[in-house]
Amino acid sequence: MKNGFTLLEVLIALLAAALISIMSFDFLSNTVFLKERIDNSISNDSKQSKAMHLMRLDMMQAVPFKLKDQNFNNINNVFIGTNEERILTFVALSTADTSISKSKLRRVIYRYKNDELIRTTTLANNENIVLSEEILLINVENLEIYFGDSLDDLVDTYPGTSILENNSFPEFIVLNYDINDKNFNQIMGFFR
Repeated sequence: MKNGFTLLEVLIALLAAALISIMSFDFLSNTVFLKERIDNSISNDSKQSKAMHLMRLDMMQAVPFKLKDQNFNNINNVFIGTNEERILTFVALSTADTSISKSKLRRVIYRYKNDELIRTTTLANNENIVLSEEILLINVENLEIYFGDSLDDLVDTYPGTSILENNSFPEFIVLNYDINDKNFNQIMGFFR
């Protein structure tokens, strides 16, 4: 009887241990890679969700306050929406500002510039005084926005060119855009 292992038995044991080590390392590296992808996806979804939530909150707090242009001339509209750089403009009641010295009315402006969705708040009647500006989303591509009182009849400018004075908000706002090669469609509304 032998009291030891042959060289072949030792090599087979080392080979088995090496295969187990390689498989474990591969599994762990895939797990770390997957975790990073999931964390990035959750972060992107969270940013998008917060941006849409803030937009909905602004719409819920919107008031029918006639806008003035930068020269303080009446525009005779309470809401302006286009597919240009400045996609949304309206006045909302700010509940976050507890300042007694200033009005709680804020002009809310959403811009789409350099693949970024930007939210700016100014004084209601003086757009030159910027109170806050925040980049809500980055890497936004192909942003299209539509407005209407029915989902079957949407236009890309609100109010339409034939309307000179408008005291209402569109019932629906539809946003279509791409982020990281994923297409998103959002339907929001003022529901007045």
